[in-house]
Amino acid sequence: MTTPAVPVAPTGAPLLQVDELTVRFGGLVAVNAVSFSVAEGELLGIIGPNGAGKTTSFNAVAGAVRPTSGTITLGETVVSGLPPERVARLGIARTFQAVRLFRAMSVAENVTLAASTVCRSLTAAARRADEVAELLSMGSLMNAEVGALPLADQKRVEIARALALRPRLLLLDEMMSGLNQEETLDIIGVVRQLGAQGLTIIVIEHVLKVIMELSHRVLVLDHGALIAQGAPREVMRDPQVVAAYLGPQAARTFGEPS
Repeated sequence: MTTPAVPVAPTGAPLLQVDELTVRFGGLVAVNAVSFSVAEGELLGIIGPNGAGKTTSFNAVAGAVRPTSGTITLGETVVSGLPPERVARLGIARTFQAVRLFRAMSVAENVTLAASTVCRSLTAAARRADEVAELLSMGSLMNAEVGALPLADQKRVEIARALALRPRLLLLDEMMSGLNQEETLDIIGVVRQLGAQGLTIIVIEHVLKVIMELSHRVLVLDHGALIAQGAPREVMRDPQVVAAYLGPQAARTFGEPS
């Protein structure tokens, strides 16, 4: 496998700072004292086996889950514990692995409804929906009923709804799940375009090719704990990551640790 080079990760002040994030559900510790930061304009990948705490971490950052302890800061604002609608208005938007759209409504209505969260009027929300449609080259889809669209287009609508919120930070949860190779490449192109425009993005993904091609840095979670972080190729060769998640084939694919 040939891995394209990725840009050097931005090194400025962090846009997102997560300190000692812990999330418990009864006796289950889903996320255990995880700390990391994301710089302005960075594209961070998060990988790990099922049940590692990836989506729970997303849910905590987005306000869908209240942390048991720890602090999440966006810029200068502590967002941990705030409700999701407040977090969205402060600049964090997210997608879902299983698309959550209004299937009986048109694409335009779906995106406009999302935009109304941050726009002062329906007219302004519709204008924002048009801007997003142009950005994602999906003007031909705007009048289509969402439920009639193929999965790849529905995922594009998910991204459009998130972008309608004018986010500072975009969280993408397994956007490639269920897509074929051509559709995956199309979504990769969308994410690259957004990253090139300076948007800060965190991606959860099981498709390692996607992580390798898109990410400046990668975090690896296992059983709720952060076990590795760094440049994609370095992380993929980490013996602890190979043992916990990738398996021995990874060492042959990405090269033995130096």
